[in-house]
Amino acid sequence: MTHYEVLGVSPGATPVAIRRAYLARARRHHPDFYASAEPGTRARAEREMQRLNEAWAVLGDPRRRHAYDAELRREARSGRRTGEPSPGFQPVDHDDTDYAALLDDAPVGDGAQVPRALQLLPAVLLGLGLFGFSAGMVASFGPLIVLGLATVLAAGVTFVLTPMLAVLRGHQGDLDA
Repeated sequence: MTHYEVLGVSPGATPVAIRRAYLARARRHHPDFYASAEPGTRARAEREMQRLNEAWAVLGDPRRRHAYDAELRREARSGRRTGEPSPGFQPVDHDDTDYAALLDDAPVGDGAQVPRALQLLPAVLLGLGLFGFSAGMVASFGPLIVLGLATVLAAGVTFVLTPMLAVLRGHQGDLDA
């Protein structure tokens, strides 16, 4: 199957028509639209999206499209169909590994979220600390400077601890077992 057939356009299609066809099919087959579907349906959408992206990468670039068209003409003269491997093709990696399972991006654990307030806490502390430090410097008020620096330090600690908490919450089901 040629890249033109994948996108559903003719070989004489304009770049604008090719782009429109790619966008229309990408919207229809994007794997994110199948996030809650069964794994087989999502895997088919991922494969189709890969084919669409490959076709767009070639046909969307004028130089690559020109080279691809020349290759199609050579193959048409030789009688071999586009997309068919040459008769002497031997795959390097021919084990039975299920690569789709290796790329599974399902949430780990029970999927518990970190509360929004805890997500915002580091940024809020940093802002307050910088404001307090700046105000203390302008007013030459030592306790406010110390408080501002302590708040900035607390923000740094929470910037480190919040992601750690998120990871621990994600693995909470694993820890309980």
